[in-house]
Amino acid sequence: MPSSGIPPEYAGLARRLRAAEDRLYPLAMVDAERYQRALQLVGALARRLAGARDYADLAAAEREMRGWLDEVGVPLHGLDDQLVIEAAMSQRFRELLTSSREQAVERARAAGLEWAVIEEPDDAAWRGGSARWVEVHLPSGSVMVRSVVAEPVITYRLEVTGDAVRVEEFTSREAWLAAIDQARRALASES
Repeated sequence: MPSSGIPPEYAGLARRLRAAEDRLYPLAMVDAERYQRALQLVGALARRLAGARDYADLAAAEREMRGWLDEVGVPLHGLDDQLVIEAAMSQRFRELLTSSREQAVERARAAGLEWAVIEEPDDAAWRGGSARWVEVHLPSGSVMVRSVVAEPVITYRLEVTGDAVRVEEFTSREAWLAAIDQARRALASES
């Protein structure tokens, strides 16, 4: 699974949907009335999308959504209907992503594993100069996020969240790997 946990064939869709939200929601700062209508429309469409069982269902529903807008009964005047549609799809996309992460945790539990892998880097992430791994320590519920960013210099980062938050950055790969090993041992000894 790619770094975001999104299947590669839906990565472009995820970026497009997120960009729509980034363009639509700043309305709150300039036009409260249009923003309120946008939220009503997005919410109504997102509720209709609850039946989308997976990313393919969600992508297929986009063709029908223009018709759904007319049924909501909220005026579209001054709003970009495509942004409204994509913002609603983005909400459902996040719900599906959360569900797939929860399933990964359940599969790891059923397999008797101590750690559930939620995200791993894919080829696109590496080509982009970064990589990220997200794992959940099942006994404690702590989350470990390991990342590498190559620009402007190679930086290694470790973030462990649980009862407390620990964030460290390294310029040495060896020091980073040692800190990861130490964090794993500490979590294992606590459980």
